Amino acid sequence: MGPGLALATVGAQAAAPVALIFCFETLLFFSLLPLMMALARPTYRSAARMIFDVAHKILLHPFVVATALGVASAAFRIEPPVAVDRLLQFLQNASAPCALFTLGVTVALRPFTRVPWEVPFLVLIKLMVHPAVALVMLTVLGPFDPNWVAAAVLMAALPPALNVFVLGRQYEAWVEPASGSVLLGTLVSVATLTTVMWLVQHGGLTQALLR
Repeated sequence: MGPGLALATVGAQAAAPVALIFCFETLLFFSLLPLMMALARPTYRSAARMIFDVAHKILLHPFVVATALGVASAAFRIEPPVAVDRLLQFLQNASAPCALFTLGVTVALRPFTRVPWEVPFLVLIKLMVHPAVALVMLTVLGPFDPNWVAAAVLMAALPPALNVFVLGRQYEAWVEPASGSVLLGTLVSVATLTTVMWLVQHGGLTQALLR
């Protein structure tokens, strides 16, 4: 959702900040999560084993490996054969539908008897507190280009990503709340994200920065 909405709302000027946000968010998110899971589920008996286990889970995590390979191929301008490139495109196009299908099956097989109490608070933080904090920090640490600020706030206002559920399934931890946060966050973001997009298009964020 992020790149398409940012480009449609802010324009081509959002391409650079959105790319940087995705890059740093991916590196941070997919490094911290394996680290936290390695510490939460220790399988080691010594400090050396702990360091090795944590480094192994971070460096060989599929998302980290895929990101590194993508950056390397772009840096060295590696162009795979046409057949391999088409296969990778097919896999890329199928990843999101497969994840959504898995999310739907999980919700169908594990219907919510009740929404965990923390889910609404987490959704509120993600959809309202997160973009507000981003705007305040960019205002205090600025000045920055208004287009970059608008793109950053818009990206912060996005609902919980599907990768939250995918990683929950991978580690078999917090699966039901993760799926609930994705579903509830997506529904609520119809109002909150639309409001942020309207403010961006009508200069509301720019006025806030000038103040």
